Formats: sequence, structure tokens, C-alpha cells
Amino acid sequence: MPRRRVCFVLPSLNGGGAERAAVQVLNALDPAAWDRTMYLFERNGPYLADLDPAITLASGGGRSRVHRWRALRRHLRVSRPELVVSFLSYVSVLTAARTAGAGARVVFNQQTPLSAFLDDADYQWRRPWHRRMFSVVTRYAYGLADGIIATSDGVSRDLVRRFGVAAERVRVVHNPVDLDAIALAAQEPIDTPFERYWHKPVVVAAGRLADAKNYPLLIDAFAQLRRRLPATLLILGTGDREAAIRSQIDSHGLNDAVILCGFQPNPWKYIARADVLVLTSRYEGFGNVLVESMACGVPVVATTSPGTVEIVTAGTDGLLVDEHAPEAVAAALERVLSDEPLRQRLAAGARNSARRFALPAIAAAYDRAFAEVFA
Repeated sequence: MPRRRVCFVLPSLNGGGAERAAVQVLNALDPAAWDRTMYLFERNGPYLADLDPAITLASGGGRSRVHRWRALRRHLRVSRPELVVSFLSYVSVLTAARTAGAGARVVFNQQTPLSAFLDDADYQWRRPWHRRMFSVVTRYAYGLADGIIATSDGVSRDLVRRFGVAAERVRVVHNPVDLDAIALAAQEPIDTPFERYWHKPVVVAAGRLADAKNYPLLIDAFAQLRRRLPATLLILGTGDREAAIRSQIDSHGLNDAVILCGFQPNPWKYIARADVLVLTSRYEGFGNVLVESMACGVPVVATTSPGTVEIVTAGTDGLLVDEHAPEAVAAALERVLSDEPLRQRLAAGARNSARRFALPAIAAAYDRAFAEVFA
């Protein structure tokens, strides 16, 4: 049986959860069944090195969106994939595929709740009409796609209820975790510049320094925690909000207790040595870092959102915080850090829970979802 040609399309492979998931899933698809290609609008990002060398990597673009769109359409016209899977850039990929004349089926991979994205301050919806137009175009584009893969039930429900997507056209497939790779990476030593800050108990947070991650909530909560416990907080990630976060840390007098570590290609060696991983996002479509932390055997504390409630089983592998407020987050962190038997029980449960998201099982689920699109 001939291999089916599949092409994953992304803006780049910069350090985000969607990009990592795309690389892991494409790597894991059976090369005997799939002729695999990845197309990037810009060939950059730390996950380039993780892509299987057997996968064809193509890219093209220019300074404008029009140039990038034309380059993608040319690629699809020449390579003629049977399936195009779009991550993070939907309308341009759909129109390029349709006008390329290759007859490819198009699947959208939706990582976040669209309604939350429209409320996200990072995307600066300066004019109400711009936001409304995006919503209208999105509804139309999702109606034309051949299939949609959502990373959680919450993301799926948002598409159905808020954007009129037919429920039968959406398949929920969680993001994967490569358990073997994380176990190996977690054994590496911590970088020397950060060793001196490793004073127990240690709290680690990881993710873009962006509005959606709500680091101001975390810093305010940690300031309250420090009044009761001499903890240290390490934050892994970079982003546009770094200056504001540093200013908030300084205003609380926490410069010696909260350390910004920047982007770390191997965050797991830090997470694995932490006493707890904390995530205070305003919203999450999934929450990759939670699963990765569980794989390291580390309990998690997370604010509730569509994705986190599908990952964390409160009292089994971590704690969920319904109230997105400093007092509630600080109380949850204190509970984990001050109760050794609870922390050990949550750590054991976390490692067990992570197996639900093991890469082979998730890759098989993608394979089934793609088969349904062809059927």
C-alpha cells in the first residue's frame, strides 16, 4: 500500500507547546505509512534540532504575509500532499491549500480555546471591528476545513458553542509526552549559574512570559508564600512581559528569591529537582508543562482552565485552584510544600498519570483521526 503524503504547516519552530507537539507527533507517525513533510513560514526555532532527519523540511516566505502565502501555495502545488495539518496559522494554510489545486484535505490543530484567544491582551485587538472580523473569518474557515483536532474537551466545546463548529467534525487528541526522552533529559545537571539559587523548598514555573500565563498572579502569590515559607521560585521562559515581571519582583523585594532563568532547551532537569511545579495561566487549551512535570514525578499546582482540568486529578497528582487569586494559589503551594506525605503521594500519582499521554498512544490517536478524515 503506498504511503500517504502528509504535510504539517507551522509559522516556525520557536519554543511553544504547539510547536513541540507538532514535531513529536510528526516524528512518531509511522514512516512506512506516511511520507512526512514539515513546512515552516520561517525556518527557525529551538525545535529544529528535534525533527527526525527522515522528515522533509521545507520553508519559504518573505517580508510580507502575501509572500509567505504564495510560497506555501507553490510548495503545495509541487509536492501535492494528500493531507495538510495546520498548527497556529489556519486561514492562510486553508486558502493556500485550496488554491494550490492539489486536492489535499486540510485539518486544523486547535491548541487553545478560540474565545480566550480573542480576549488575550497579548494580541492587541486595538479595534472592535478587527476582533469581530477575525471571529467571522474564523467561523467561515472552520466550516471549510476537512477536520479539526482539539487538544482538550474544553477546546472542542468552545469551538462548538461559540463558533458554530459541528461537534462531529472535531476529534479530541491530547498533546503527547515523550516519557523516555524526558527521563533521560531530567538526569542532566543544572547549569552552574543557577545552582547557587537552589535552596529548598523550590518552586518552578515554565512557559512564555506572556499575559496568558498570568505571572503577576504567581509573583503576588509567591510573595504571600514567602511570609510563611523560605521558598525559592525559578521561572523558565522568555517573552514580552519580562520587564514588567522583573519590576514586580523588585517591588516585592524578591530579587534573591525569584530567579528568571530565560528559555531553557532542557527545562526538565530543573523541573525534576523541584518540589512543585506551578502554572497560573488565565487559560490553557491543554498545559503541556503539567504533563511533562508529572512525567518527572513532580506534583503540580495549577489554576483551573479548559485544559488543566483534563490533566490534573486534584488530590491524586496535584492540586487545582479554582479561584485565580494570590491567596488561593499561595495556600495550595503551602499545602504541598509543608506536607511531606502529601507531596510524596502526589509525586507518585503524577508519574502514573503522565502515562495517559505517552507519545506512542497519542501518535496512534492522530493516525486514527487522519484515517477518519480520509474516510
